[in-house]
Amino acid sequence: MSSQRQVLPTNVKPVHYDLTLKPDLETFVFYGQVKVDLEVKEDTTEIVLNTHDIEIHSAVLASTSLKTESKQQAKSITYDKKKDLATLTFEQSLPANAKAQLDLQFKGELNDQMAGFYRSSYKDAEGKTQYLATTQFEATDARRAFPCWDEPAIKATFDVTLIVPAELTALSNMDVKSEKPYVDTAKMTSGKHEGKHEGATGKHEGKHEGAVGKHEGKHEGATGKHEGKHEGATSGKHEGGAVKKNLKQVKYARTPLMSTYLLAFIVGPFEYIEAYTSGKHNGHPVKARVYALPGSVEQGRHALNVATAALEYFAKVFGEQYPLPKIDMVAIPDFEAGAMENWGLVTYRNVALLFDEKSSSIVFKKSVAYTVCHELAHQWFGNLVTMEWWEHLWLNEGFATWVGWLAVDHIFPEWNIWVSFVNEDMPRALNLDALRSSHPIEVAVNDPAEIHQIFDAISYYKGASVIRMLSSWLGVDTFLAGVRRYLQKHKYGNASTTDLWEALSDEAGVDVSQFMNLWTKRVGYPVLTVEESGNHDIKVTQSRYLSTGDLEQDEDTTVWWNPLRILTPEKVESFTLTEKSQNFFIPESGLYKLNAGQTSVYRVNYPIEAVLRLAEEIKKGPGGLLSNAADRVGLIADSGNLCVSGEQRTTAFLELAQAFVNETDYFVWAQLSMHFSNIIGVWADQPDQVVDQLKALRRSLFAPVAHRLGWDFAPTDDYLTNLLRVLALTNAGRSNDTEVIAEAKKRFWDFVGGNNEALHPNLRGPVYGIVLLTAEDEAEEFKLWESILKIYQDESLPTDQRMIALNALGGIKSQELVMRYLKMSLDGQVRGQDSIYVFRALGTNPDARDLFWKYFSQNYETLHAKFSKSLSLFGSAVRSAVSGFTSFDKLEEIEAFFAHKDTKEYARPLQQALESARVNAKWIQRDRGVVADWATKYAAN
Repeated sequence: MSSQRQVLPTNVKPVHYDLTLKPDLETFVFYGQVKVDLEVKEDTTEIVLNTHDIEIHSAVLASTSLKTESKQQAKSITYDKKKDLATLTFEQSLPANAKAQLDLQFKGELNDQMAGFYRSSYKDAEGKTQYLATTQFEATDARRAFPCWDEPAIKATFDVTLIVPAELTALSNMDVKSEKPYVDTAKMTSGKHEGKHEGATGKHEGKHEGAVGKHEGKHEGATGKHEGKHEGATSGKHEGGAVKKNLKQVKYARTPLMSTYLLAFIVGPFEYIEAYTSGKHNGHPVKARVYALPGSVEQGRHALNVATAALEYFAKVFGEQYPLPKIDMVAIPDFEAGAMENWGLVTYRNVALLFDEKSSSIVFKKSVAYTVCHELAHQWFGNLVTMEWWEHLWLNEGFATWVGWLAVDHIFPEWNIWVSFVNEDMPRALNLDALRSSHPIEVAVNDPAEIHQIFDAISYYKGASVIRMLSSWLGVDTFLAGVRRYLQKHKYGNASTTDLWEALSDEAGVDVSQFMNLWTKRVGYPVLTVEESGNHDIKVTQSRYLSTGDLEQDEDTTVWWNPLRILTPEKVESFTLTEKSQNFFIPESGLYKLNAGQTSVYRVNYPIEAVLRLAEEIKKGPGGLLSNAADRVGLIADSGNLCVSGEQRTTAFLELAQAFVNETDYFVWAQLSMHFSNIIGVWADQPDQVVDQLKALRRSLFAPVAHRLGWDFAPTDDYLTNLLRVLALTNAGRSNDTEVIAEAKKRFWDFVGGNNEALHPNLRGPVYGIVLLTAEDEAEEFKLWESILKIYQDESLPTDQRMIALNALGGIKSQELVMRYLKMSLDGQVRGQDSIYVFRALGTNPDARDLFWKYFSQNYETLHAKFSKSLSLFGSAVRSAVSGFTSFDKLEEIEAFFAHKDTKEYARPLQQALESARVNAKWIQRDRGVVADWATKYAAN
């Protein structure tokens, strides 16, 4: 274990928590009691645990080994707010090997920061704002809900009891054991220990006595209209105590051994739909439910169907039945991440769980399926076996990303998931990892405050990419057999990256760590430069790839193991490059491509002759060497990125793109689209005639596809055809295709006028973008913008449709509208979690970039105050405000601005954003001239 880690003392070890919480959804205060069974490891008079914004009212310690009456009150309770610690000091020492029970009474706040035990707002049927209570504990926020040992390796069992308004649904990780009217003894609110602890409270006695008595009866007579649906709503009399008619006490079954960050509880007026798995691999059918606020739960049907299939699939591939009695998936209005894998009670942003078959956009169908599979994979990989410390976070997230897609591929084979992975997920990882400010997959984390910065594309997508590379190298069946071995050995415990490598090595009979440590412990990845000797062999040399294109010798020290998988017309050669430079055989035809199927993590820089040969193969279509779409996607990705770093000229990409004129595959078109958008975005401030020719080339490729596929979705069209239709129309419209623009405007105004059929849900986002981009003057832009704003404000629409509108509102030129849009992110018109859409939209809009930066820098303190509690949101704001710039002068101004700020909390996204901007500036500086010459020639043709 790293000696620098900020960890708790090991003098006592918690083995079981008995936790009772009583949240008040009107005062936003909760009271709690936790009894923790402890094993005493060393003689001690002191217990240190984690708390954050929790007031401990009393602490009583009982032990079988104390000589006196065996209970003692803490003589002092002190807090270290910086380190989230509470220290309880006792008079009598606890001897080693004793058993003890710590009984704490405490009070906390249902905060509005989307962390810990927090409140989330929604509008009821009358349009009034109401609140529900929910949790988000990963990484270190269980300590905001109750005093605990909040580290992933300190596993315990939990008995949870919630005291809540009787008409509401109350959920926790396990199934309900009992539910009855709550008899109020005031012990939850008084700070007194009653009965056997009476009088033991010392100086904390009665401090908050009666603090919430005044809210009694507040929920009395609240409607019971959802009663039947929320099983067991209670009422009636109770002998021998004051029954609060409006409260019930819900006890849940005991959890298995688990980490604190996976505990969860939710209280709100939810409705649910349910289904059972087949039970084929779980030994019995598992009950699955989707919970959502009234009126929207039917939109959870797609997620529910995916969940029942995925739970059986994972039980099969992991060789282990799902260990809990049920799985609940809940849509939460305010939610910082996409979803959270709490064991048995998974929480989601609305848009990540709810999908309306009639009125949601098709792109969300895949994202919902994937998010569900990712979170359910964690129920085994992460929850049953948990990382020993946060530096192994990548193992949780990288693996769940890979195996999540594996499950989606099993459930929806027609979606071509692995080509999609090459097209979307790998670039996210490789773009970030091409920066100097990247970090290794496995990164030392000492201070819990740093953890949130590594929940990024490296942990998730590079993690998943190297796992995919490894599974391809070992064979997927061998790889999964090794995973089963790992889960069996470590279930209900904790493990590290090394433990997985050991299990895989034992299964495969090769030293996996020798191969993988280079990929997980070192930053970056290589570009393989190919030289042809003319004698049927090639020389392949590896060096670290940097998108700035200015690698120093002392940065080029890693020699990775690279599975080459050389594709030839006859077969795939399984060579591995294990040295700086090696020679390999190629066929006489000279036809070859490295990285068949794009399973490995590197770029390839071919000599121009080889690129021209591959371009001819592309034109042959299915009969050519590159019949696998993943290989075509990979060739475009390499060319598009090597021009950014200067290994190739940007014009080489523009020439290669023209070979795809007869392409039919959606993912290949999507990769082309991504690089065209990147080039046109970076060149946006260059002379109009240059930008117009770049758009003309894009139009020449995409417009014929758009015109062929048209605007209407036939029931017989498959999923990928529909995605291609949307992509082609988007690119044609954004490249000034007059036919598409005219049709987009006509359909937009028909749709706004009330004809829902005029604009299919799949096309709404693209059309909003096209009409705003091509507005003839400011008056038209205002009129369009106000119409799209109304769509965003319509709360009856599915969440994804509202987010599509919110995102589109950022595609504007008018400075007045940019300011209005920015202010929406601060004045409550946009939920805190959704401000990310505002920042991203403006950051990628060249017409708004300068004003966005000016606003960000002038309102830094306000923005920081609003978002600093959700650090990933603030990091995202920084990234959006900075990364799009393309001039060195602007970079200097930005660096000067941050020079005197304390940037520790967002140092990583800031460095990455500054470097991304520097990459753009160098690229423009290097290739401005050659692209201008190309534009002149292209215009002449």
